[in-house]
Amino acid sequence: MTEKYVQTLERSLDVLEVLAHAEEPLGVTEIGNRIQLHKSTVHRILQTLCYRGYVERTKGNEHYQLGIKIVELGIRFFNDLEIRKVAGPVLNDLAKLLNEVVHLVLPDDGEIVYIDKAESSHVVSMHSKVGRRAPMHCTAVGKAILSTLPEEEVRHILEVKGMTRYTPNTIVDPEVLFKELKGIRESKISVEKEENEIGIICLGTPVFDYSGRAIGAISVSGPASRIQEKGIERIGQEMKKAGEEVSAKLGFNYFQKL
Repeated sequence: MTEKYVQTLERSLDVLEVLAHAEEPLGVTEIGNRIQLHKSTVHRILQTLCYRGYVERTKGNEHYQLGIKIVELGIRFFNDLEIRKVAGPVLNDLAKLLNEVVHLVLPDDGEIVYIDKAESSHVVSMHSKVGRRAPMHCTAVGKAILSTLPEEEVRHILEVKGMTRYTPNTIVDPEVLFKELKGIRESKISVEKEENEIGIICLGTPVFDYSGRAIGAISVSGPASRIQEKGIERIGQEMKKAGEEVSAKLGFNYFQKL
């Protein structure tokens, strides 16, 4: 049976997704151009979304951005995730111990999504934000998760998502990546040296559930000079212990299943 979609709802979701990925508020014409919709249609959709609180006007009422209702829904969703509840205290302890930013991510459709973050006392400008998506091939958390997957599944992800070069250090050769994933599989520690952002080093480790499936990953990130000064090996081991603690709380037994 052919599935039927409600066109108006689908267009409304397109508008929300455009605003979610925009770096700044957008006007009606900009939104329409990005999703190939006439501005009168976009305007009607925006009026309804604004009325319900999912979108709000800004910049003299001529531009639009996501509204507080979206944030409320997102928080409700993330708060219902067991891994976030279990990992929160561990992330905070790790961030205090190392005084660096710690993230928790989940895999989704060949990418990773940042679902929680523990801050350090340092002011660090990074691309990562809760709710933001990122590629797998050039992030420490992404590589940590990829290292747990069968080779054919990893190849499929790389074929579908590609291997975009973000910096001169980004790995864009699948075979080079597979060689690195083999080492990560053994050590449970991934290192990303300025592959996604210049000036940032990130370390990652997978988080497993009771069945032995990697359902997420933890990372520690910071300026390259400071991470190197503190010691990549030391940070990696502390991060790995944190990942093991979260996995154990989710029912995973390292001694029986690794």
